[in-house]
Amino acid sequence: MSKIMPKTASSRDIQRNYRTLFDEVKANEEPLFVLNNNKPDVVVISYKEYETLTRSQQEHEENMARAAIQNYKSEKEAEELKELSSLEDLD
Repeated sequence: MSKIMPKTASSRDIQRNYRTLFDEVKANEEPLFVLNNNKPDVVVISYKEYETLTRSQQEHEENMARAAIQNYKSEKEAEELKELSSLEDLD
């Protein structure tokens, strides 16, 4: 369950305590936001979370491609295809 305030660490904290911090990321399955000059710089997530995010993104892209193919087939059947020459033509 995500907390309201994410766990943060400075880049110096990472240098000094990387093993402890990384073990916490894995154990709690919560991201660790690494700050540089008090601004978010990078996020550390567990490999398990990375796989989940990657799989979700891939599934989303596949679903979008399937929808586009189905839309193409429907428009072709209805003879409503239009020629596109730029991204603006998609509107």
